Amino acid sequence: MKIIKILIGFAAILIISLGGLLFFTANSSGEVAAVIDRFNPLVQEGAVYVKTKAADSVNGYGTASYRQSAVDENGKERQIEFTADHELIQERYLKISNKGAYVETYEEVTAEELPVKAFQALENNYSDHSAAKNNLRNC
Repeated sequence: MKIIKILIGFAAILIISLGGLLFFTANSSGEVAAVIDRFNPLVQEGAVYVKTKAADSVNGYGTASYRQSAVDENGKERQIEFTADHELIQERYLKISNKGAYVETYEEVTAEELPVKAFQALENNYSDHSAAKNNLRNC
């Protein structure tokens, strides 16, 4: 009987911990959040979409790092970080297969392949950033 109580207690602690980690990484990006999301069974796999921009950094081997806003099929936005083995062509659409902050793969897609709400959110987001950059240039 004592063993059953211990197992139930352990299972409860495990479930509460996984739920807490799910909450912790919900709007996070970065390596720690990616590792947690990759192995957390409560995080669902999905796809998000981005419109490529200039790389945030490129290392000596040509690996480009990106941190930018991504949207899901419903237009809900989240920050995501990913790398590419080369600099990506700007203003192209990518479909990123992810599990929370963990990026599994990405592929280039056309505007016609994007869900309507994702396309609208990306265009609004991208035009807002372009307008802000133009305002800074004009100052």
